[in-house]
Amino acid sequence: MMGRAGRPQFDDSAVAVIYVQDAKKTFYKKFLYEPFPVESSLLPVLPNHVNAEISAGTIDSKQAIVEYLSKTYLYRRLFANPNYYGLEEDSEEAMLKFITKIVDDSVAELLASECIHVDSEQDVIKPTPCGRIASVYYLQHETVRFLVKSLHSGCSVENMLKILTDVPEYAEIPVRHNEDLINTELQKKLRIRFSTSVMGTSACKAHLLFQAHFMRTVLPTDYRTDLKSVLDQCIRILQAMREMARLKNWLSATMNIILLQQMCHSARWHDDHPLLCLPHLSHEDARSIGDGMTIPQLQNHLEIEKSTSLDDAKLARRAQKLFRECTKLDEAQSREVLKALCNWPIINMKIMQLVDSRGNCVDIDETKKPVKVTAGEVYKLRIVMERVGPGKNNSSMHLPQWPKPKQAGWIIVVGNVSADMILNTTTVTGSHSTRSTAKLDIRAPATKGNHELAVLILSDCYLGIDQEYTLRLDVC
Repeated sequence: MMGRAGRPQFDDSAVAVIYVQDAKKTFYKKFLYEPFPVESSLLPVLPNHVNAEISAGTIDSKQAIVEYLSKTYLYRRLFANPNYYGLEEDSEEAMLKFITKIVDDSVAELLASECIHVDSEQDVIKPTPCGRIASVYYLQHETVRFLVKSLHSGCSVENMLKILTDVPEYAEIPVRHNEDLINTELQKKLRIRFSTSVMGTSACKAHLLFQAHFMRTVLPTDYRTDLKSVLDQCIRILQAMREMARLKNWLSATMNIILLQQMCHSARWHDDHPLLCLPHLSHEDARSIGDGMTIPQLQNHLEIEKSTSLDDAKLARRAQKLFRECTKLDEAQSREVLKALCNWPIINMKIMQLVDSRGNCVDIDETKKPVKVTAGEVYKLRIVMERVGPGKNNSSMHLPQWPKPKQAGWIIVVGNVSADMILNTTTVTGSHSTRSTAKLDIRAPATKGNHELAVLILSDCYLGIDQEYTLRLDVC
């Protein structure tokens, strides 16, 4: 109100008069002429900070937590303004009791979230794998606690989406006045629906935003801003979910989390027609090109892999002929689809080798006999992948619905499909090199006989271009 005193562009100065009760006059004068004290906001989130320090190795006991607190702004303000933090008296004994309580409470919270392990005899605090995941991916310890309780091996993609949107990170998504009514109308256009009683919750709104993203539904301006905020956070949460599923060696759950990550980047449902990820294509166009055709199959049909340039005239003629016969695209749109197809990664497996502890190397061929291995021994699986086609040197992904630039990345998973068990995973990040190498340690099965393992090469952002190879072992 004071900022609006005077008339802009007419007055050079203005006067603001504040009328208060005489008893409050001194308070308001102090409020106006002296800086307002800044208080610490550390206390409500102290367990998260303590967990990060424990994971980093800088805190390993309750005494170390006290020493950490003594160097914070919270510690200084406790003595300056104890009433603000809930202290009824400012004596040294009361202060010590309060600090001991917040340290004990923080440790108890982290124990409940399975983020730390406490050795009571030696008074040593150590991080757990869950605690490290929370620290690496900047998650609240309450999120890890929720994921531990919610994730299980049988979770479908839809279950994973519900878990993703229920995490505490999305509790801050704003639900503005009357947006519960907008949410009710929005969900009528979407696949999964909720009771009207939860339309005013942040978790429900986040779920609807994801669904709208997958269906590429037009949203109001505020919702587009909220969707960007939701997408900005989802990948680190999904990566944490994947790490936690990996700790339990759940293969199908890990695969569904990766599939959900691909859906977030591609802005499509996992069971949509694969060609709908390409620009301009409608459902009718995609079905006309091929009812079950995938992007790799379309690339193979157009012989894109054999082309070395985006300006290949023969390739352009083949593509224009196909799109003219099967779609309603104009010439400019057809060129954009072809450009996207040329830049869509085409990956070939060049080398797959198994190396034992003595350095002996065996090339793996799916068509040959099983590889002989020793039961229980650890082997190194070496995989060399090569990008081919006209876009082989371009590692940037074509993701028009994703708010940030994205480089190509691959997730390598080795597992036993029949036992629904992961043996190991690794990631390969995008680069301008046409070749990428991945190395994984895998332990041979303990039981003798023939075994089959699946080697999965999964895109971290594209739907429908994953590859699966079979590793046949003769365990002796």
